[in-house]
Amino acid sequence: MVFSAPVLAVLLSLLLPAPAQDDDSLGPKKVNVQNASYNKVPNTTRGYIADAKIGDDVTVLAYEGSFAKVKRADGTEAYIARSALIPSEKYVKGPSNEKEMGELKGQGYEAGRFDPETEASYRKEKGPEMDKAFQSVDRWEVRQAWISQRGTLSRKMDEFRKTGKLAEYSSVK
Repeated sequence: MVFSAPVLAVLLSLLLPAPAQDDDSLGPKKVNVQNASYNKVPNTTRGYIADAKIGDDVTVLAYEGSFAKVKRADGTEAYIARSALIPSEKYVKGPSNEKEMGELKGQGYEAGRFDPETEASYRKEKGPEMDKAFQSVDRWEVRQAWISQRGTLSRKMDEFRKTGKLAEYSSVK
């Protein structure tokens, strides 16, 4: 059987794997989010090792679902969310907290957040409805505070599972 060049090209394209995209490639990457953690297993609530910091250098060894198995700078292997990684050559450092953001804002960087004086004058100018909206945002920010305590929460959850013989500590398999 003889195939023409276009037909052969289509057949080869169907048989050969598609080239990996940037975010699926293995190799050196950097952590690009503030709230990520390294874990022993591909799960954000189990096997906590440490918090990942923005700009951490890691080497991606493999992917498992929405997690990447990485080798950290200290040589240990861990799992981290794929969404927390970006290729090293595309990484651009940005502000990682309010203090850095304030410093950049002072240099002409507009972060879109209000300082306390501006917020107070804005509340006064816009009336009680705006004051209620700001209070709602403040309550939401308090609820989000657990994210910064992910390590403590993970250890408490692990202890809870161990004490109750649940999940990986269960004798029933």
